[in-house]
Amino acid sequence: MNTARHLARFAITSRPDPAVEAVAAPAILDCIACILAGVDSPAASRSRAALASLGSGPVPVLGTALTLPAPTAALVNAVAGHAWDMDDWEEPGNTHPTVVLFPALLAAAHLRPVTGAELLAAYAVGIEVIMRLGQALTLDHYKRGFHATATLGAIGAAAAVARLLGLSEDQAEHALALSVSQAMGYTAQFGSTAKPLQAGFAARTGVEAALLARAGATAQPHVLDDKRGFAGVLAPHDAARLAAIPDRLGAPWGLLQYGLAFKPWPSCGYTHRLMTAAAEIRDRLNGETAGIVAIRASLPDFHHAILPFHQPRNQAEALFSAPASIARMLVSGGLTLADGAAGFWTEPEIRRLIALTVLVPEPARDPSLNFDPEQPDRLQVTLSDGLELSASCAYPLGAPQNPMPPDRLAAKWHEITGRPVSQYRAMLRWPQAADIATFLRQEAD
Repeated sequence: MNTARHLARFAITSRPDPAVEAVAAPAILDCIACILAGVDSPAASRSRAALASLGSGPVPVLGTALTLPAPTAALVNAVAGHAWDMDDWEEPGNTHPTVVLFPALLAAAHLRPVTGAELLAAYAVGIEVIMRLGQALTLDHYKRGFHATATLGAIGAAAAVARLLGLSEDQAEHALALSVSQAMGYTAQFGSTAKPLQAGFAARTGVEAALLARAGATAQPHVLDDKRGFAGVLAPHDAARLAAIPDRLGAPWGLLQYGLAFKPWPSCGYTHRLMTAAAEIRDRLNGETAGIVAIRASLPDFHHAILPFHQPRNQAEALFSAPASIARMLVSGGLTLADGAAGFWTEPEIRRLIALTVLVPEPARDPSLNFDPEQPDRLQVTLSDGLELSASCAYPLGAPQNPMPPDRLAAKWHEITGRPVSQYRAMLRWPQAADIATFLRQEAD
C-alpha cells in the first residue's frame, strides 16, 4: 500500500490512547485563546473583510457575530489563531498543528453532530499524520524554505476532517491525496500577513479536500510517495523513511511521545530559547540594563534563517526578531500582546540594546534535531565594568521538556483573552461534551 492508504486506514479506524486527552484538552483551549486574542489583528480583520462578502454559512467565526461557510470559517479562524505566533507547536514536523486542525474540525463539527470524544479522536489522528510525515520528510523540508504548518498541516487536517465526517477508507485516501495539491507555504513569507494566511489556507484545504472526496473527487494516491510528488519535490526522497510510517502510527501516539510546546510569549519559537536565557540574566542584573555595552547570541543556523529582522519595522516583523525579543526580556522580563500593540521595539532602551546585539549562527550539530540539548542557544551580556554574564538554554519555557504548569496555561488564557480562569477550567471538559458545537457556543460566548 502507498503512504496515503496507510494514513487513511489509520485515520478512519484507529482508537487513540485515552492518555492523549491530557495533552489535547489544554491544546484546544490554548488555540481558542489565540483565536480570540488575534481576532482583531490586521491579518484576521483583512481576511474577514475579504471573504465575508462571499456569503454566510453555519460556522461561527470565534470572537465575532459572523458565521461563514465551513471552508471559509476554517481559514479565518486559523488566521486569527496564528496572527500573533502564540499558538502551540510540535517538534518532529516543526509545525503549529492545533491552529490548523482545530479550525478545520470546528468547521466540520457544524456539518454534522459531533461529540467531544469524536473531535478528540480526529484531532489526535491529525497530529499523528503531521508528526509521522514530518519524521519521514525530516527537518530538511523546513530548511528548504517550506512552511511546514501549511504543508504538513493541510494533509493532517484532511485526515482529521475525514475521520470526523466518517469518510470511508477509499474516500479518506483520496482526501489526503487531494490535499497535497494545495499543501504549500513558504518561510520566506514570515513577517507578513501571508504567514498566518498560510495556516488558514491549510485549514481550508483540509475541509475542502474531505468534502470533495466525500462527493467522489479522486486523486492519485501515490502523490505522497512519488519522487515527483510531495515527498520527492519538497524533501529529500527517502523510501525507507516513508516505509517506516505505518509501524510508527500510534506506536506510541505522537502526542504522548513528543507532546506539544505551549508558548508563553507572542514571538517565533526560535526566539524563545534566547528569551529564556535572557530572563535568567535579567534576574542577575536585578532588571538594570543601563550598564550593558554588548550582547552576543549564538543559535543554530537554520533557526537564525527564520529570524531575518534585526531591527523590526512593525509588529509582524517583531515576531521574528531575536534582538528585539532578547532586548524586551532584558528590560521587562516578559513580552506581551500589549507590548506588541504599543510598538515595544521603538522604545529608546530597546533600540539601544538591539543595536548592541550580535547574532552568531552556528552549523547544526545534529541536523535531525530541532532543539538539540547538546547545542543550546547561548547568550552573553557584557557590562561597562567588563563583567560578562552568560546563560544558555536547551529547551525554552513551554517546551515539553520545560513545561508551563497548568496554572500558567490558565493564566495565559486570562492574559490574552481577558476572560476569567474559571471559564478556562470549565471548558477543559470539552472532551466529554455530547455536542461539541453546542458546548463551545454555550461555554465560550
